[in-house]
Amino acid sequence: MVRAISWFISIMLVLLVAALVFAYFSPDYNIYLVKGRSMTPAINLGDMVITGPAGGWLSGEIEPGTIVTYQQGSSTVTHRVIEVEGDSLITKGDASEDPDSQTVPISEITGVYLFRIPYVGYLSGFMRTTAGWLTVVIIPAILLVSFTVRKIVKETTGTAQIKSRNT
Repeated sequence: MVRAISWFISIMLVLLVAALVFAYFSPDYNIYLVKGRSMTPAINLGDMVITGPAGGWLSGEIEPGTIVTYQQGSSTVTHRVIEVEGDSLITKGDASEDPDSQTVPISEITGVYLFRIPYVGYLSGFMRTTAGWLTVVIIPAILLVSFTVRKIVKETTGTAQIKSRNT
């Protein structure tokens, strides 16, 4: 039973990593880290959001209720469509009471929400700090090198002692 669960979890992780690699390298799919709370509770601060092309086989057509991502000045915004007016969309964050002040032309949509991975943005943000870099990269690297050097020293001194005993 435990082995079956381990296999299932391993397969799910491999599929998730494959999907992320595909999204990263595909020009039609994007990965974003959420830096605001406007879409709470559907999408939270620190979540990783994966988007696909509008009308794609995973995302479908844009209609009211669809979550879309678009550029607004220098910011990337992910909000829910509440109304389609011709070639423009009226959007709103789930945590906001009022719709966004500007309509969004459909041509400016950079992606349609597919799924999210909770809390990944926190890890990414932590990695950008000195403490995060030390904790996740430097200290494990030092430990790995230390254990490797220790093993090499043990093997070389152990071999030298065996040879001196045999002569």
